[in-house]
Amino acid sequence: MAGLWAICLVIRAFVHPLVDSVVDPTEVVLGGVRFGDDPARIVMIVEAGIFAMIAIGVLAEQRWGLLLALCAMVEVVMSHLAFVIAYLPVRAEWMNVRATALEGPMMVMITLYLWIRASDLIFDAPAPPPKIRHASPQDQRQPVRTNSGDLGAALGYEK
Repeated sequence: MAGLWAICLVIRAFVHPLVDSVVDPTEVVLGGVRFGDDPARIVMIVEAGIFAMIAIGVLAEQRWGLLLALCAMVEVVMSHLAFVIAYLPVRAEWMNVRATALEGPMMVMITLYLWIRASDLIFDAPAPPPKIRHASPQDQRQPVRTNSGDLGAALGYEK
C-alpha cells in the first residue's frame, strides 16, 4: 500500500501542474504547516520518497521499514494536531480544521495499531542462534560389549 501511495503522490505532483490549478490549488500540510503550489509539489515528492522507502523496507522484511512507517504515522498525527491548534483561531479555516479534527482519531488508531503489531518486531532483540554442542572425544567412543554377537543379550533380554 505504501508503494502504491508513493506512485499516487508522484503522479499528483507531476500531472497536476498540467491542469489549470486556479479552481483546485495543490495544498499539502506537513508538520502543521500548509504548503501551496510548487512547494507543495516538492513536499509531495519527498513524501513519495518516504513511502517508497517504507514499501522497500517492509517488502525486504527489514526492521527499519517498520520503524520508518511508525515514525511517518507519528508525524501524521502530530501534523494533524499542530494544524488544528494553529488554524483554530482563523475563522476562514474552520471547515478545514473540522475535517482535520475528524480525521485525527482515525490517524491515532492507525498509529496505535501499527505500534501494537510492530513493537515486538522492532524493539525486541532477535533470538540468539541455538548453541551447537560439540561432543568430547570421550563421548564419541562407543561402549564395547563382551558378547556383541548375541542380539538378545545386547538388547537386555535374559535367556
